[in-house]
Amino acid sequence: MMKFASDEVAAAAKGAVAAEAIAARQKLDAAFAAQDVDAVSALCAKNVVVNTPWNRIARLEQVLGLFKAGRMNYESADETIEAVDVRGDHVVIMGEEVVKPRDTAANAGKTVRRRFTDVWRKESDGRWRVTIRQATITSVE
Repeated sequence: MMKFASDEVAAAAKGAVAAEAIAARQKLDAAFAAQDVDAVSALCAKNVVVNTPWNRIARLEQVLGLFKAGRMNYESADETIEAVDVRGDHVVIMGEEVVKPRDTAANAGKTVRRRFTDVWRKESDGRWRVTIRQATITSVE
């Protein structure tokens, strides 16, 4: 579930460009929840770079490998968006995620809080894709 930290952030997210990026992020969230590797792949730029919550840098094939291995498998995910900024042809989305990993994912059965930054870009085919993602675990309960 996505919520906004303030009315100001919610208003920024409704701007035409930002709203498209937010909608793409929601599609990515749904793809993770459904464990749909094809949809996850389609929403990531071919040159995506991720600083994973496990403090490792991953490129697309590594991200998909982690996903297929069940390392990115969540019972639930709630996010609070604290910033939405349009920067040229990119949209930066920042905030906090609270996820509950399941099955074979690290910290399965626990509540994991993490800070995140996503950078989204509308590519030449008209689709929004995440190009950069950073996530840092702040607590595990």
